[in-house]
Amino acid sequence: MPSSDHTHGGARDAGSDRPQPWPPAVFDAPLLRGLDERARREISGAGRLRSLSPDEVAYRAGDAGDAFFVVASGRVALRATRRGDDHDTEVRTAAAGDVVGEEAVVGMSRRTTAVALATSVLAEIPVHLFRRAAGRSGKAEIAERLERALRRSATRDLLSTLAFTRDLDSEDVEILLDAVSHRRFERGQAIYRTGDPAAELWLIAEGMVQIQTEDGDRIHVRAYLTRGDFFGDVELDENRCRAASAVASGATALLSVPSKTFAALARKHPDLIPRLRRITGEHHERQEAVIAGHARNHTAHIFRDLYRLQVARSLLVIDLETCARCGHCAWSCADVHGVSRLVRRGDKVRARVDDAEPAARKEAPRSLLLPNSCQHCESPACMIECPTGAIGKDTGGEVFIRDALCTGCGACAKACPWENIAMAARPAAAPRPGGADFADIAVKCDLCRDYDGPACVKACPTGSIFRVNPAEEIADVRDLLGGARREQERSAAPRSGAAVVAGSALAAAGLGAAGLSAHARGGARPGEGAAFSAGVAAAVGMALLLLYAVPKRAGRWAWMRPRRHGGAAEEGGDAAPVKSRLRPQLTGHLAIGLVTAGLALAHAPWPRSGRPTLGAALHLVFWATAAAGAFTAIAYRLAPRRLARIERTAALPEDFSAARRELLDRFYREVSGRSDLVKKIVEKILVPYLQSALGPLALLASGRGLREEERALRARIDAVLEGRGAERLAGLAELIRLAVELRALPAQRALLAALRGGLPAHIITFGVAAALLVLHAITALSVPR
Repeated sequence: MPSSDHTHGGARDAGSDRPQPWPPAVFDAPLLRGLDERARREISGAGRLRSLSPDEVAYRAGDAGDAFFVVASGRVALRATRRGDDHDTEVRTAAAGDVVGEEAVVGMSRRTTAVALATSVLAEIPVHLFRRAAGRSGKAEIAERLERALRRSATRDLLSTLAFTRDLDSEDVEILLDAVSHRRFERGQAIYRTGDPAAELWLIAEGMVQIQTEDGDRIHVRAYLTRGDFFGDVELDENRCRAASAVASGATALLSVPSKTFAALARKHPDLIPRLRRITGEHHERQEAVIAGHARNHTAHIFRDLYRLQVARSLLVIDLETCARCGHCAWSCADVHGVSRLVRRGDKVRARVDDAEPAARKEAPRSLLLPNSCQHCESPACMIECPTGAIGKDTGGEVFIRDALCTGCGACAKACPWENIAMAARPAAAPRPGGADFADIAVKCDLCRDYDGPACVKACPTGSIFRVNPAEEIADVRDLLGGARREQERSAAPRSGAAVVAGSALAAAGLGAAGLSAHARGGARPGEGAAFSAGVAAAVGMALLLLYAVPKRAGRWAWMRPRRHGGAAEEGGDAAPVKSRLRPQLTGHLAIGLVTAGLALAHAPWPRSGRPTLGAALHLVFWATAAAGAFTAIAYRLAPRRLARIERTAALPEDFSAARRELLDRFYREVSGRSDLVKKIVEKILVPYLQSALGPLALLASGRGLREEERALRARIDAVLEGRGAERLAGLAELIRLAVELRALPAQRALLAALRGGLPAHIITFGVAAALLVLHAITALSVPR
């Protein structure tokens, strides 16, 4: 089974619960012929048989795989799409006794799609089981030979999927197979550095490689290379040292072709390298345009971890330009799972996202937070490292943990490059492997697989949190990687409801104006006629406003529904977009509040007697809660976008207490050891800049973001210097960055206080108003009319 607890393409286990004996053709296969009887029993006892109908898929290209297959009967075709092609190519056909899926032996995801050409039976053999059984056979040389055979076969299939080998004959392929070696590089590891001698050509089997040059502490990215690309050929061809560095962006598997083999192939096929460079040249030109354009202006930092965005299939993002920082996403997650599986901390990026927003907003880069939450990778590192098979991946791409198999060893948490898996105390009701006492359990986001959508998305009151496939739905990533645009637009993106609110405001104004006019003419009294009816309607409005808090705080029953089995998500189809259930209710709450305010004015104007009556107290508290609600609504609308402009990352309230001290410490450490000119600039310009009492207000009023403010401050310094001393300004850029962050910090705190301060006042005053309303109603109804 490639990656999970189900069979791909509808394949079925051939047999009942009792294991079936394996056909002799399996162990008569050349690969397994050297195994002794004990090894055969272990493999057939722990492996399994799979039956495939014609045209049924055993596994697909890109699937993670921890097993290979021996064809027991029938025929299976392996198909792949080479770089530069728009169609599949049949790599080879496997008959009885042949092996497929050998790439699992070298730790790579599937390179091909395996399709049954006739009714077929495959024997599935997990790699770790094969190694253990072969090693126990007592013949180390046999185990080593079998391992080499599997690696060579896997390499042959891999080479067949690359554009590099398209025009090579079988003799050339054999030469490559004899010469290439597999190399694996971890995230951030250098493959080679600028100035290193060129000794080999590199082919990318898995992962991503960043080609870059270094200028002091600054890195200039020249290209991002992915599966099927090759690099290092230019320096080999021109017999010179490396002109740039190559660094693995994530766990990357490469094939190394020695320079002699490359030279021999280049001599035999003089048009090979020029043709391949033409194929990749257009792709690299598109990359350069994206990097030099969007990256230079708005989205440079989205490419700092492009590998993450390439492998993620369901990345949780928060639109900071609409997020009210209420924390309801984490609260709802904890309510469903007992402990929150997302942490509202992470990288902040600027990117264009495809959604249902108006075209103008689609094209504008938006500030997005990538919180700590599982992103359901294409080939999850956690699943590969799990020693018990507790981590699975279903047909919809959801990566999940089987509690009954998790021993709490923590291998998955260590393997995740983004720390999106945590270890927690095992709940008393959670199953334990073999009934043993394993105190801990791994927890991660599983997209609330038992429900009809993620709780964090459904419970967000502003609709600011959603999930994307970055390679399809984040435009800058799609442009850079050359991916296809997703046909189905997201309809779960945040929408303002402005038309509903505006209509309610007009209705409220009309009701209030009519009522005030009638009262001014003496044609209306609060206890009679239309004015009395308006009061009753206002009381009903207050009751409806109170109901808003019920679904928001009532827990998961209000916004979660159990998932229907057999739905699109389980079958791997396109499920309907998940929407916020609370966003429409917030819009309705605002609309009802506006209309209720208009009805209150129509019921009775502000008391003019000045006496401390119950009605006067109700009026005072009602308009206090209305003012607090209006302040909160305006803050929700205006503050997030301004806050997103002036924060380096989305800070939580508890982060601010130590932030200023840490920034000041870094600022003065940076000053130490700098030139006298830089110290003079700090004394005369930067220190007064960051100490200005009105500086944070000026930053907010300017509407500039941090980067624009840094440019403005640098322009001010350059105007003072008039071009002098440019060679003595080392370290100034970092000092400017820290000074701007220090100026922005009080503004951030003020905006966050505006977002969080109005709601408690609104809730408290609303509670008092509701109590006074009940007393007022009792009093009014007890008086004879």
